[in-house]
Amino acid sequence: MPENVTGVRFGIRLASLLLFTAELAYAAPEYIQSEQPAAGSTDESLESTEHAFKPPEPARVYSRLGDVFRKGTLDLQLRNYYFRRLRDADPNIEAWAQGGGLSYATPWWKDRLRLGATLYSSQKLYGPADKDGSKLLEPGQKSFSVPGQAYLEARLHRNLSLKAYRQLFRLPYLNGNDSRMVPNTFEAVTLYDVSGEHFVYGVAQTWRMKKRDATNFISMTEAAGIDGPDRAVSTAGARYTFSNGTNVGLVNHYGRDFMNIFYTEVNSRTRTIEGFGFQFSAQFTRQNAVGDQLGGDFDTRSGGAKLAASYAGLVLSLAHTSTADNAGIQSNWGGKPSYLSLMIKDFDRAGEDAWLVGLSSDFRYFGDNAFSGFVNYARGDTADQGRNASPDQSEFNLTLDYKPEAGTFKGLWFRLRGAFVDQDGSDGSDLKEIRFIANYDFSIL
Repeated sequence: MPENVTGVRFGIRLASLLLFTAELAYAAPEYIQSEQPAAGSTDESLESTEHAFKPPEPARVYSRLGDVFRKGTLDLQLRNYYFRRLRDADPNIEAWAQGGGLSYATPWWKDRLRLGATLYSSQKLYGPADKDGSKLLEPGQKSFSVPGQAYLEARLHRNLSLKAYRQLFRLPYLNGNDSRMVPNTFEAVTLYDVSGEHFVYGVAQTWRMKKRDATNFISMTEAAGIDGPDRAVSTAGARYTFSNGTNVGLVNHYGRDFMNIFYTEVNSRTRTIEGFGFQFSAQFTRQNAVGDQLGGDFDTRSGGAKLAASYAGLVLSLAHTSTADNAGIQSNWGGKPSYLSLMIKDFDRAGEDAWLVGLSSDFRYFGDNAFSGFVNYARGDTADQGRNASPDQSEFNLTLDYKPEAGTFKGLWFRLRGAFVDQDGSDGSDLKEIRFIANYDFSIL
């Protein structure tokens, strides 16, 4: 792979062309943006607790145990990923990998039990030792494979379900953060019911996790960088949707002797009027040390608000967040739900005030097509003096997707992404990043 910046220059030229032809952007947290193309209206967008408590897919049920295993599904999710980050002072980061996941799942036996498992793999195609750090591969630019999911799911009463052992989460601060080759996965037991028309809920006990670039499952405290006793994380979450469509969600993670994370959000959307749709959302996070304070003594908060409007396949978003000056926001077990969590920066340092503007589009104005895209621009400011002094910064993100929903190329998803960070002053560090991802999902059985 050449050492010049041809790929980055190509990304910049493509960004300029897209901005000239159609302005796009989307204010959703990065861990959600990594899993889906851009929305074309406010009705199609998903906020963090909406993403966390999606309704279940229609179930397939068989009464004979032999039919359950014969009718199981075997799906292959292929992923080819090129990642390059250019930095001012530090060595650049670069890798190219091929892999994905092979998933097997049974239908429900007597509407009571089912099994599922996923084997993940990331194989190096290119990765110089002196450009490590992409998280596409294990540290040292090593290929890896790992059984990331292996679970038993049981329906206890109606739609109240118990799921045990290795699994995925989509919760704020506890999620797959699937923005590289493979997601975070967790060893846990969960009890949940997401079938309710108005009220959905779940609880979980999580004792170990496997990070995106690792094969070993480690304790939740070790995953947080703590050299000490192993501690589990207890989680409770719920969302209530009112008759007018407004919903309120909350999630609490309690890491014994480490920290408590409380998160809540509210989302309200208006009925589409003459093609226009509007959305208002607000969020709040509090993080504080608990028990033996294995991670130190801290207590901090962050809040944000977002306003979005959509018309003819375009969504305009404006967002603002503010973080208390006690400490920055931590996220040791997944992506952050902040409206300003972008590809590189999260804009939640201690004392940081930040805002975002952007548009997203599914290009429906031009008829049915498989293209969509979004652009985000964010700016964050901190104190110029004192213990929280740090360079003011901005980040510009571009994403262009091609994902056919029907026809010969159904299952393909091509994604081109670029990120550009600019930090002020002599202490600042500018970054440029380009990602190209090709996904192909299909069923073997």
